[in-house]
Amino acid sequence: MANMALIDWNDSLKLGIAVVDRQHERLVGIINRLHEATLEGRGTDVIGEIIDELIIYTATHFSMEEKYFAQFEYPDAEEHKREHDALIEKVSIFARDFEKALRSSRPAQAAELLQFLQIWWRYHMMETDSKFVDLFKKRGLT
Repeated sequence: MANMALIDWNDSLKLGIAVVDRQHERLVGIINRLHEATLEGRGTDVIGEIIDELIIYTATHFSMEEKYFAQFEYPDAEEHKREHDALIEKVSIFARDFEKALRSSRPAQAAELLQFLQIWWRYHMMETDSKFVDLFKKRGLT
């Protein structure tokens, strides 16, 4: 089967902090599984489970980053946390709407979420998260 990844995980996406990179790679994997399930026309139960996993793991990842923001006194913590909260809200709203969606509207809705996730993760991982890398490394996180 051809590679259906929405986001290809590669070294250019790594920030050079092992714990963050591992979690980012797992999140990209969940997004890719959601993409594949949508392309394959999998049922709402399968897609719903992947969305639930995405929400739970995203919250886990964000709380880890935010713990280090507090510990290292990261100056942009509040702004960064607002981006985190906005993503969780957007995906949670999608999950709620998805549960109620009629079969006919599901593919368009899933495509919209995937497009949002692809853009958001690329921006957030590459731009927003890169701003804390120097501080985290200076504080001994590698």
